[in-house]
Amino acid sequence: MAENPADDLTLEIKPWQKGDQLLAMITSNEVNMSATPITNAFMLYNKGIDIQLVNVAVWGMLYVLSPEDSVQSVADLKGKQVSVTGQGGIHDLVFRHLLIQNGVDPDKDLEIIYLDLPEASAKLATGELKYAVLNEPNSSMATLNARKGGVELKRVLDLQEEWQKVTGQEKARIPQAGFVVLNSEQLGKNAVAKFQERFSAATEWVNNNPAEAGPIVEKHFEWMKAPAVEQSLQYARLNPEWAADCQEEIEAFFTELSKTAPPEALGGKLPDAEFYFQP
Repeated sequence: MAENPADDLTLEIKPWQKGDQLLAMITSNEVNMSATPITNAFMLYNKGIDIQLVNVAVWGMLYVLSPEDSVQSVADLKGKQVSVTGQGGIHDLVFRHLLIQNGVDPDKDLEIIYLDLPEASAKLATGELKYAVLNEPNSSMATLNARKGGVELKRVLDLQEEWQKVTGQEKARIPQAGFVVLNSEQLGKNAVAKFQERFSAATEWVNNNPAEAGPIVEKHFEWMKAPAVEQSLQYARLNPEWAADCQEEIEAFFTELSKTAPPEALGGKLPDAEFYFQP
């Protein structure tokens, strides 16, 4: 991303799918900014990498999918086999926390298996798998894929709603992912502010125009198919907010999560105030 004399921005999008790809891009200074799970941002910052969290862009878009109606609470998953994507990642940490807080031992009272998206989606479609924790747009991709085979999947649990129940806070949110900036002094505050302004406007347009947004997303990220993107936007909770404005909310979430998550999964400690980009 570059700032030209007209104080405008030129953007080049570089997709990544795996954490090691992101790490390589950041440590080699290949990018100026990156979308990332908040937990990844914590770990990078605590390793001494010069990054700051600019915003939280995505809030709590984790769901338990199933073709069955028998599960109406987290406790109902006792005795079930549940697929989770990304062992030790935010999906896994949140799901395990919710199980424990609902009196379910994740290592004894149910079977958690770790499958990547294609495998989980395929097994849901054939009925071999009955329960899976997926985010958006992956839950929508799995739903549409299963429908082709005559299986109708439902979002039987919304994990953000379940988080609100265990914390007793009806407005609690899961800060799932956002954008970080590398070497913010070099890039400049004006460029970051311009990015946030443009990104917020683009997000509003996407939320209001899902049918038009789907093909655009697929053009840049070919594994995200337009119909799934269109469906997912009603469940995705895209709402970019300056990280500095929601620092307390971010810290409250991860303080709660740290009650059950191993410290190393969260980068060892909560980042200090310098982690949050000040607009």
